[in-house]
Amino acid sequence: MRLIFIRHGDPDYEHDSLTEKGKREVELLTKRVCRWNNITDIYQSPLGRAKETAAPSLKELGREAKTLNWLQEFNYKGILPKNYPDPDLAGKEKMPWDLLPEYFYAHKEFFNKDKWTKNKYLKSGNIEKHYREVCDGFDAILESYGYTRNKKGFYNVKNPVENPNWHSSDKENPYHLKSIKDDYPEDTCLLFFCHLGVMFTIIAHLTGLSPMQLWQGFYVAPTSITVLNSEERIPGQADFRVERLGDTNHLTNGGEPISSSGYFANVLNEI
Repeated sequence: MRLIFIRHGDPDYEHDSLTEKGKREVELLTKRVCRWNNITDIYQSPLGRAKETAAPSLKELGREAKTLNWLQEFNYKGILPKNYPDPDLAGKEKMPWDLLPEYFYAHKEFFNKDKWTKNKYLKSGNIEKHYREVCDGFDAILESYGYTRNKKGFYNVKNPVENPNWHSSDKENPYHLKSIKDDYPEDTCLLFFCHLGVMFTIIAHLTGLSPMQLWQGFYVAPTSITVLNSEERIPGQADFRVERLGDTNHLTNGGEPISSSGYFANVLNEI
């Protein structure tokens, strides 16, 4: 199974739409998306900026997207403690990916996939409840395609297919570490038009990480493409792995600068 996540174009957050730059980005993105001929199903956030990003591709492909409410941006807030490093923010609501380093690194539970929601700040915003809504919603989608999450944290595959690039019976050389793999049927490819925060929430769930590490430590630009694949070495077992993160080749190749929206520094632009 292949999962493709696309962040919306450069946003006009005030009007939940795209800027003129965002519209130019989407034009280049659409040309790229329409070259993909193996998309099984398409899903989108209910927010305007994500739907505007998806619309041109859907029109060109003659497809429809299913809108999922939990695929909207993960913009839930907690109340910062009174001793927060910035006194102007102490006691105020803040989203969990905008924390100052002094506070973030002082709380080691943020880095624990099983304990990160136990922090008082996150409890104040009922973040665990919203996190579970996203994870349960995504697992329900995967289960509808025959991938069921088990208690160990990976997925059971209902109709496994033999992987020609992995031979568990060959103890000395089970891998085929060649650049061009033997054909392996990618029979399911799901495309999601959504947002940075909710995408990182899903990726953390799929890869066994605390989402705090992704929210705080990673960035993907508007209209960027992120791909995960299921590695199915043992028949009936699947584990998801990030193949590429925040790919913006369509922008670079099209002469459009990469947006820094959602980032506190400037992105590298080499056009």
